[in-house]
Amino acid sequence: MKINKRLGKFLNNVITYWEESSVVTPDLADKLRNSYEIISFDWKRLAKYSFWIALICIVISVSAALTDITGIIKKLWDHPFVSCFLFVFISTIFFFLGLKRRKNKPEKVYSNEAIFFLGVLSVAMSITFLGKALDTGSGHFSLLILLATIIYGILGVLFPSKLVWIFALLSFGGWLGTETGYASGWGAYFLGMNYPLHFVLFGATLTGLSFFLFKRVLKLIDFFKSTYVLGLLYLFIALWILSIFGNYGSMDSWYHAKQIELFHWALIFGLVAIGTSDWLQ
Repeated sequence: MKINKRLGKFLNNVITYWEESSVVTPDLADKLRNSYEIISFDWKRLAKYSFWIALICIVISVSAALTDITGIIKKLWDHPFVSCFLFVFISTIFFFLGLKRRKNKPEKVYSNEAIFFLGVLSVAMSITFLGKALDTGSGHFSLLILLATIIYGILGVLFPSKLVWIFALLSFGGWLGTETGYASGWGAYFLGMNYPLHFVLFGATLTGLSFFLFKRVLKLIDFFKSTYVLGLLYLFIALWILSIFGNYGSMDSWYHAKQIELFHWALIFGLVAIGTSDWLQ
């Protein structure tokens, strides 16, 4: 039985009193003390949540600051090549500082990752300005997202950094959605599948790779859990949407569909959930 520190102290005092009063034998007293476990406060989990809240605050503060310096942003936008190299330089500084700080203070996990996060944002800005500089009007901006995926993936493995790797997987998902949209002329279907069905396959692939590749390759084993969790996230969100809307590309076609036609998606959703729960065990 797991109890908090205050209740554990109370029980220990009671058992000690019983033992001293000969109400229970020393052996029984030891057995009673071993029947519960005192849970200390989870400072690591608090630090983790504080880290994510801090990152959100950074994004909000940067966004608020950008609204006050629109003139500078306009000047940067008018000189995309210069701005691109500027943010490449800034991201290099952030990653260098993050690596140096992690070497000197490896126990400061969340603050070190926060510095990497600033580097990730700088890389995203540099790619945005690169896209502006090379824009031909084709609308094929998914190539920029693919570039971000490759950069984040390489940096995530080289550092190594789970945070940067997570952004690589998120960018990869963004590239999949935009690339299939561009290839289909921004229609509802690509190869007969709507967007949720694409991400079912993508999520299943990530989940499978996490088990059959990331768990077996020493260089990638640190990224097993993050890849597995994001794979399941993609998979379950897509399956949930499919269980509601099915493989339909418009609200009109979905509205005229019978509910029984969506039953098999809900069934697949349930079977996948049961199957992955067995994996977790």
